[in-house]
Amino acid sequence: MPAPPGRRKLSLAHLSLIASPPAALIRIAGEAGFDLVDLRLSPATTSDVPYTSYERFTLCRQLIPLLKDADLRVWDVEIIRLNDRTDPHDHLPLMEAAALLGASRMKLVCDSEDHARAAHLLARLCELAVPFGLTLDLEYMVFSGVRSLGSARALVAAAAQPNLRILVDALHWMRAGDTQGSLHGVETLGYVQLCDGPLQAPTSRDALIQEARTSRLAPGEGQFPLDTLLAAMPPNCVASLEVPLPPGRDPLAHAQHLHSAARALAGRHELEAG
Repeated sequence: MPAPPGRRKLSLAHLSLIASPPAALIRIAGEAGFDLVDLRLSPATTSDVPYTSYERFTLCRQLIPLLKDADLRVWDVEIIRLNDRTDPHDHLPLMEAAALLGASRMKLVCDSEDHARAAHLLARLCELAVPFGLTLDLEYMVFSGVRSLGSARALVAAAAQPNLRILVDALHWMRAGDTQGSLHGVETLGYVQLCDGPLQAPTSRDALIQEARTSRLAPGEGQFPLDTLLAAMPPNCVASLEVPLPPGRDPLAHAQHLHSAARALAGRHELEAG
């Protein structure tokens, strides 16, 4: 059931149930009470499904009635991994798939250290996304080419596109050492990905990657200042839940747990705003 006016919308990120194919993810997200769903339709890692353009298009046509039946919308389609060899036109089929599903956003990660070139490529990607009605969200990560909110702000400013925003992931926000103050006055913030975890960060790059992909906790189960983070984000921006399925847990039970935890967190801020 869609969130009523003034209530923060919650989306279930595909990483939370990455072993579930899109159709199963949609069904589970709907049964768990989510308003939206994020779909991984292009590989983020070598273990993800590498769809051909035809396979992706066919899949999307199959998903449209499932979304209607589940009373869900697609919020985000992922992912574009930008590097020095990126040809923006190569990502047009993914944009077409996102538009076919009625998605609002597309997530991207920058793996390039050449931020001048990256800004040019980002600008071109955003221009290509305009006819599809898509906003692109740059996610910074301490193990990517854009490691902090400050670096993300600079890159987004250099690209200078109205449909480019910054995605703030609670885990990466913490590991980058960013604060509530660093979010104040940032007009290019997009939405937030929620998870929890310990204050103590892993000490190696490989361990940081492993944590991000497999070792996140549900909101309220760790030590992250999530109330502080949510208070600094745009009012009622979408919150996507990105917490991988723990071994042995039922996928639907996991999704329901994430929805309940996120709704409790978001509800505190809705009460304060009211």
